[in-house]
Amino acid sequence: MSPASMARNRKYRITSYGITLDDFARLLKIQQDACGMCHEPFEEGQLIHVDHDHACRPEKIRSCRKCVRGLLCHACNAALGHIERKYDLARAFLDSPPFYIGSRGG
Repeated sequence: MSPASMARNRKYRITSYGITLDDFARLLKIQQDACGMCHEPFEEGQLIHVDHDHACRPEKIRSCRKCVRGLLCHACNAALGHIERKYDLARAFLDSPPFYIGSRGG
């Protein structure tokens, strides 16, 4: 993909979440050019996901801008999507696992 195509794609992806390019730049600065979840620095040309509350806007528009939570790398965006859909089950498992092999903590 050419740099011009990448720039158009990024602009489309950003504005589809209701934020401006300035908002995106401000988020990058606040997050120190790193993923908001794993804190790994974003690399040049890397796909950066705009994380938002999916329950906020079920319509075609992805976000109302107010529900944007930050910027994520692809791996964290995918992981968070899975966690959000199964949060209650994951929390219950972590709070009370069915079994431990050996002793806890040692």
